[in-house]
Amino acid sequence: MQAAAPALNELAQFLAQHAPAKTHTPIDPKNLPWSSAKATPRLPAETPSDWAKKLAVKATQAKPATLKQAKTTPTRQGQKSLTTIAGLQFTDPPAPDEAPTDADLAETTEVTLTPAIRAKAQELGHNPVAIHNWVRNTIDWQPTWGALQNADSVLASQRGNAHDIASLTVALLRASKIPARYQWGTIELPAPAVMNWVGGVTKPEAALNLLYQGGIAARGTASAGRVASIRMEHVWVNAYVNHAPSRGAMDGGAELTPKQHVNPNAALNAWLPIDGAYKQYSYSQGMDLKSQVPLDANALLDAARQGATVNEQEGWVQNLNQTAVQSQMTAYQNRLKSHIDSQKPNATVGDVIGKKIIPERMPPMLAGTTSYPVIAKGTEATSIPGSQQHRFIFKLYASQQDRNWDSDILNFNELTSKLSGKRITLSYVPATQADADLIASYLPKPNADGSPIRPEQLPTSLPGYLIKLKPQISVDGQVAVKSASVFTMGTDLYSLGGFTRFGSFSEELLPSDSHTVGNATAIGISASGIHQRQMEQLKSRLEQTKAKLQQAQANPSGAQTILQNLTGEQLSGDMLSAPLWSWMAANESHARLSQNPAGVVEVTGKTFGLFHAVANPIYSWGVARKVTFPGVNIDVGYQRSIAASKDNAESIWIAYNRMRGQYASALEHAVPERFFNDPAKCNSYDNPSPIAGLPACPQAISAVKALSLAAAQGQKIYTITKEVYQRNPNIVSSQLSAHSEQTRSRIQNALNQGLEVTIHERPITQDGWRGSGYTMIDPSTGAGAYEIEGGAQGGLLILVGALMLAIALYFMIFPTAAILAMEFGVYILGNIAFAAIGLILAGIGKMNDNKMICIAGMSVFVGFLFDILMIINPVLNAFRGLATGVGIGICER
Repeated sequence: MQAAAPALNELAQFLAQHAPAKTHTPIDPKNLPWSSAKATPRLPAETPSDWAKKLAVKATQAKPATLKQAKTTPTRQGQKSLTTIAGLQFTDPPAPDEAPTDADLAETTEVTLTPAIRAKAQELGHNPVAIHNWVRNTIDWQPTWGALQNADSVLASQRGNAHDIASLTVALLRASKIPARYQWGTIELPAPAVMNWVGGVTKPEAALNLLYQGGIAARGTASAGRVASIRMEHVWVNAYVNHAPSRGAMDGGAELTPKQHVNPNAALNAWLPIDGAYKQYSYSQGMDLKSQVPLDANALLDAARQGATVNEQEGWVQNLNQTAVQSQMTAYQNRLKSHIDSQKPNATVGDVIGKKIIPERMPPMLAGTTSYPVIAKGTEATSIPGSQQHRFIFKLYASQQDRNWDSDILNFNELTSKLSGKRITLSYVPATQADADLIASYLPKPNADGSPIRPEQLPTSLPGYLIKLKPQISVDGQVAVKSASVFTMGTDLYSLGGFTRFGSFSEELLPSDSHTVGNATAIGISASGIHQRQMEQLKSRLEQTKAKLQQAQANPSGAQTILQNLTGEQLSGDMLSAPLWSWMAANESHARLSQNPAGVVEVTGKTFGLFHAVANPIYSWGVARKVTFPGVNIDVGYQRSIAASKDNAESIWIAYNRMRGQYASALEHAVPERFFNDPAKCNSYDNPSPIAGLPACPQAISAVKALSLAAAQGQKIYTITKEVYQRNPNIVSSQLSAHSEQTRSRIQNALNQGLEVTIHERPITQDGWRGSGYTMIDPSTGAGAYEIEGGAQGGLLILVGALMLAIALYFMIFPTAAILAMEFGVYILGNIAFAAIGLILAGIGKMNDNKMICIAGMSVFVGFLFDILMIINPVLNAFRGLATGVGIGICER
């Protein structure tokens, strides 16, 4: 037996290294993870019956704004008696077809009467004119259709589509005791007005393109061979206001107790339209830095080529000069800053790159009519029907076959308006008390001398094959759905996630294969962007959690009381949500900064992603003998922007989509590094002034990071276009044979479907990770998939295993692990850079922040980089990712 031991150990190691790889879903070229929404034309409803079919709702029909006299009854004191209708007092009640109802003042899914809404209504004096003016002058309209947010979210984000803005308006009115309803209709506007409204495009075709991508039914009307006007579906608000003689400016029931805006004499009230969504913008162009501080794009390319080898026949480039590119970009950044400082020392980002401005209008009373012709008025309703609501859907499956058959083990389906700003987590909890006890038995016992538990005292793994878990999804700590299925820790699972467009039809669900039983996972959705208040609340919760843990650590005898309201879902969920939401916020900020220099209009679309504390099964003889927790994985598998070139030029739109995808991929390594690497404890790879004696920080891996690392190692970087593939049909087997079978299969499948693939010559090894990174791009749209080894749409950061194990344990057995939370939680939170959330906050909606001049300069460089993308040889695709990575690094410093 002793003689056989070495051979058995060698065999065991071989089997562990060559365990059956998880199979992954082939890429679908028609539904790539990162793309613009499909521009699908829909004709607008042009009759009331058309609207009735579209809305599929039984609701109060619209009323004309006419005045009707009501009968009065005198009291013995010579005063009129009061009649209460829908909580409002009338001396002369309205006619039945004019009377408001309880539903006109009620809270709904979208009409959320939160403290913030009530405070804003009070600030505006509970007056419909002030409410209309504030909404119109403050809230930015976005060209999308259907309810995405609730009123409170729109108030926080200060942007939304017509449904969302109507919801905010209705909420502010109802919080002011003013009855309000939604009104749908088809309107007609001059083409230039729509071109301005959607973002300042220069061609009506571009405006229609954006409307179609956003799901708005519209059609152009031609005159003299051009689109002269556009008919489109819209929604606004009807409010029951004191009409005569002030048209909403004065309260009609100020003498009542309690006072009310609505006049007690119903003959003086009317239902009037209020629309805070429609407006015309003015556009500031910013500084003309492209001509004032020119950059020679060809010179930059020449710098990249210094010492490089380019093989156009086989589609590869080697030894791009990253140092020369870094030097040129840093020098250009300095020139930009000097020029901006000389022109306007306190210049804001908007001053530099231009901005969209809402010209303020303050009419003293309501107009009484819409500011546009209404072609067909549809249904009037007190709430938004299901046919006009967006939903988020997430399904978990035990196998790929089950996913193909849609036989799920967990199904989460909820309105996006209910999820805005909420923490959503996917966790795995012990199936039985015996499983919880088994996990707890592996935790370290309190030290006899009372000293804190140290990271090295935690186990490095758990015996996965002995532990049974159940998956569940929670929303802000409340379990929303729990599976009845039981799985062994380390088992691979599969999912579909995405959104509906309206109601229960037209689902767009994309697959993810990054699930393992035992992961701790944050599910992040952005239906219309990440807003500043959402990030500030998250930051506040993290700081409060840290303070509680520190307090409990200082007072062990009272720890149970101190931690009684702290849950593992909150502790780990917030820590995992922070980098995921920050990725979304940073990506959105980049869109705002880059679109104007590129001549593009981009609107934030729907995004869905996952952030895992990874459970990694280690196999021995085909069995997952143990499960380790090596790091974090960000997997953003669904991103739909709404973008078009201002002049509707397809080539510009394609190049812009490529650039945005590469930047988003770079964020998938930059954001985890920022959150989980402590600059006081390790030196980042791009730190120009490393601290002596500190180790190097671990580097996260994304698709573009893997390509950059491989290029720095002198590897060939292949960009396999359709033409290259035709010349080299065996390129995968002949030139990329060093890659895993799974990677070669995905690359081969992508090429066979006409996608353009960029990949490095052979696997790389970095901080304990080995594999490949590659991009798969649709050359006709610029849409793409940015993957790392294993098919994940994202990035991976290998960290201290004990840290990730603790995060997973908080989800699984927090009450039992309270001592672990108290002792080790402070250590974990101490490793998260709270300041990083503050950095992200600086980029959310703060276009007037002087601190962002660096990013403004980089956004101007985007314009030059964009020009390069338009002229660059496809073989030099690696340069694009390199420039993107360098750009992030410059502003980080």
